[in-house]
Amino acid sequence: MAKINKITKIRPLMYLVVIIGSIIVAFGNTVFLTPLDINAGGLNGLGIIVMNFCSESTKMIAYNVVIYALSIGLWALGYFLIGREFALKTLISTIVFPFATSLFTIIPGTKDFAEGITKVLLNYSAEPTIGTYLLFSLIGGVIVGFGVAITFIGGGSTGGVDVLTFIFEKYLNIKQSVASFFIDGTIVMLGLLILCPINAEKYLLPCLVGILSAAVTALMINIIYEVFQTVYQVDVISEHWEKVSKFAQDELGRGATIIPVKGGYKEQERIMVRIVLNKGQYDELKEYISSIDDRAFITITTTKAVLGEGFKANKKHGK
Repeated sequence: MAKINKITKIRPLMYLVVIIGSIIVAFGNTVFLTPLDINAGGLNGLGIIVMNFCSESTKMIAYNVVIYALSIGLWALGYFLIGREFALKTLISTIVFPFATSLFTIIPGTKDFAEGITKVLLNYSAEPTIGTYLLFSLIGGVIVGFGVAITFIGGGSTGGVDVLTFIFEKYLNIKQSVASFFIDGTIVMLGLLILCPINAEKYLLPCLVGILSAAVTALMINIIYEVFQTVYQVDVISEHWEKVSKFAQDELGRGATIIPVKGGYKEQERIMVRIVLNKGQYDELKEYISSIDDRAFITITTTKAVLGEGFKANKKHGK
């Protein structure tokens, strides 16, 4: 019952994490990348390509239409290829991300707020310098990567082309950070091929720094997501092993494996409790053990992946 209650509490929190991550991505795109036409890939990069073929009065509308249309289309693709549960979380992003993009680009009030930040950072300069492009691409890449990683941690995505990274991971066993950089790089090259022949002087620099921004985004995803994905295998030898096992199952919602062991020196028979959990749960467990047995023998092993109940589903690709 305790485990069920914990899961019930965790799921709404995960959905909130996905919402926050989607808003962060929209903020990073619209405040730092879109104003300078920095194509760093993703739906934002595709929107930038399209809006540059529109008049000044309609470019933001066209940009948002691209975001909405592709978000919905890729969500449908994720539903069929990844699964219902993932699609539910991605549906949240499919709604929140385009809506947040609209807030920051065409809705009065929030649009003025976003533009105000951009203008302050540009120092109201009419002609941004190379340094300005580099600064905006780096900051934008960090913010977008942070937002994407947060949505991955929540078990969903920001929608859009990020759905493709999950498909790449599931069917091709390609890490999401690698897939993200590949997809974004392809969109950046598409921008170079389409926009530069029209006006190389205007579009070459934004596209080139977009490559840097895409690399920074992939790096941020890798750093943050991999840290949160790290799983700990904890082996505990203690006279109070029953309490440790009960705490892991009732309070942390994790299973415990009971293993009889024998010491090599005195050949004394003991009981070892093996528990697999995440970083936050490991800290809770360590604190609890120290409160009941300061002589407990604990070994910790980190691992990058655990398949099975409570962790990543143990399924064949395509199922």
